[in-house]
Amino acid sequence: MQYHHLFCRKWLPVLILLLFTALLGACKKTDTVMTRYGAVQGVQEADSRRFWGIPFAKPPVGELRWADPQPPEPWEGVLDASKMGNACIQYGTGLPILNPSEDCLTLNIWVPNTPGPHPVMFWVHGGGLMGGASSELQYNAGKLARAQNVVVVSTNYRLLASGFFALGATGSHPAITGNQGIRDQIAALQWVHSEIARFDGDPDNVTLFGESAGAYSVCALLATPKTRSPRLFHKAILESGACETLDVQTVEQAQWHGFALLALVGCADAEEPVACARALPIETIRSVTKMGLFQSFPLNFDEWLFQTGLVIDGDVLPDHPMKLLADNPPRDTPILLGVNKDEGSLFAGFLDHPDNAADYESFLDSRYPGRGIAFAAQYPMEHYNNAGHAHAALRGDLLIKCPVLRLAQVHSAANPVWLYEFTHDVHSPFFSIVRLGFGRNPPPLGTFHSAEIGFIFDFPLLSTFTRPSDRAVRQLFQQAWGNFARSGDPNGPGVPAWEPFDQARNNYLEINAASVNREDFREGACRFL
Repeated sequence: MQYHHLFCRKWLPVLILLLFTALLGACKKTDTVMTRYGAVQGVQEADSRRFWGIPFAKPPVGELRWADPQPPEPWEGVLDASKMGNACIQYGTGLPILNPSEDCLTLNIWVPNTPGPHPVMFWVHGGGLMGGASSELQYNAGKLARAQNVVVVSTNYRLLASGFFALGATGSHPAITGNQGIRDQIAALQWVHSEIARFDGDPDNVTLFGESAGAYSVCALLATPKTRSPRLFHKAILESGACETLDVQTVEQAQWHGFALLALVGCADAEEPVACARALPIETIRSVTKMGLFQSFPLNFDEWLFQTGLVIDGDVLPDHPMKLLADNPPRDTPILLGVNKDEGSLFAGFLDHPDNAADYESFLDSRYPGRGIAFAAQYPMEHYNNAGHAHAALRGDLLIKCPVLRLAQVHSAANPVWLYEFTHDVHSPFFSIVRLGFGRNPPPLGTFHSAEIGFIFDFPLLSTFTRPSDRAVRQLFQQAWGNFARSGDPNGPGVPAWEPFDQARNNYLEINAASVNREDFREGACRFL
């Protein structure tokens, strides 16, 4: 009897909880949609539906490693779309990404429970082209879909040495020209073009949006002729990134780096180098190229273990994307783009910075050979809190703010453009922890790179919403993004009057609790750079 009472006290609550959980699972409502590849069964929630982990291409494994994405194989029965698919192989360590795999080319869909067709917002995640996934918690788009009555799609794409690998012709294998990650994004957009109407989305009203490397990717999608016939999207939002934020390589440069990678894994001298490399476990390739994601932020591109980026391959990108946009811009394609006030804090903070102005100049010259004196004059240490703060201002302009301004100027010659700078005081528990890794004399974290994501997706770990001003900014972001997805103009109820970008004024909306239109965005700094 004593053991019986002990069992009841210890295990009965657990059994009740398991039974309750099982009953909840049994009561979970599902929704099934038939695609041309087969049926997918998603989850019906109170005010939306979600369909996760839908394959838009064959797994790029074995002979398909580094190949162009291939259409998915049709499946029999019903595909369980209640869980996210695998993340792509992570070459940037430091993010809590679960289940990385080469078998990762899937997308996710959130659909509001209202009559369609709805505008479609297509999200491209960031992560420096080396890390990240559509399955990250902060990209759960259910709240955005419900708040703005839009369908949201997010996608995975191959990263770094899996997604931007090029190689000259070797053995019996023809040349590989790179840009596999961008081709993945195009394949996902093609899937959306043909299938999204089945999920109450409007294929004739698709808006791209992405942040950092995601915005860099969106810029490539704006530039490439591959998205124009049929037309795969109609508007674009670029958050903290543009075509020049990361490197752009010639195909010859990219193929040189590809051959160097094969040498590192012992395949350069093989009779069939590509076959040799495809036969290797992906972890072998990852082991010689992986980097700490946050620690990579302050590095120059030539310091990365594998130099990656867009490739001028003659196909996806016949020329540099900025030249393509200047010479042959997409027509009737408005863009909304902008930056955060302290873009450079994460890109400089992990370095140790000197204590005085003389050493600051030497430090800059070591990081930017031949330009240290000029940079120290343009970003003098005495104008900032310390050397780290001054360097962060330089990094933010160099990598994010001035490339974004140049894109606004080029694109506005043929299309409407709206420019913003986000300056709201942000508190993020996650990035406050990240800041513990900063070096000596660091910059203030401020309105850091990626801070807007928490407001757009309503994710409190990236941005807490304890103050009325936080909630007002969250509402502004979501409403402006939703308005733009619907009409190509962010203006409307809930958004202060936002003036279109005029290259003669370089005007922008400063987004905070009291947003205001301003002019001369980073004019002197960007002219200098």
